[in-house]
Amino acid sequence: MNPPKDLAHLTIRPASPDDVEALYAVYAELAADGAVEPQQSKSLRQTFEEGWIRDRAVYAAHLDGFVAGGYFLRANFPAFAAHIAQGGYLVARSVRRQGIGRKLVEHSLHEAATAGYTAMMFNLVMESNPSRHLYESLGFQRIGTIPDVHGTESAFIYWRSLTG
Repeated sequence: MNPPKDLAHLTIRPASPDDVEALYAVYAELAADGAVEPQQSKSLRQTFEEGWIRDRAVYAAHLDGFVAGGYFLRANFPAFAAHIAQGGYLVARSVRRQGIGRKLVEHSLHEAATAGYTAMMFNLVMESNPSRHLYESLGFQRIGTIPDVHGTESAFIYWRSLTG
């Protein structure tokens, strides 16, 4: 692991086209690690565009001149419960476990509340995902389990109110 970075220099802002390219590189890192995989009929790039960019607000975290990670924000259930936000997060391998993920989630909670969402929900957090502990420390409750999502590994559904 690299030495911890000074997060005082971390800025999070809406992603530019160059930021999106950098976020795709982080996404490709995750794919190489086996943490994400393309849909069977689509390329990794298509999966990223559909799952991370299209119809979402996308933010990039800049640290010391590079994109250290980012997140997307969107309505979780646009047709039925558009007041519930969904977010997804990426942190570059070289700066993981240094607090950037926490900063991204905190920023997304603020942005979601500012946008008028009343809750945030994560639909598919794999059991092996270490971010589960971060979500729980930020007040998310595990409200459901989906068995056998990836082989025999289960995934969890997390929810948190943004109104109080």
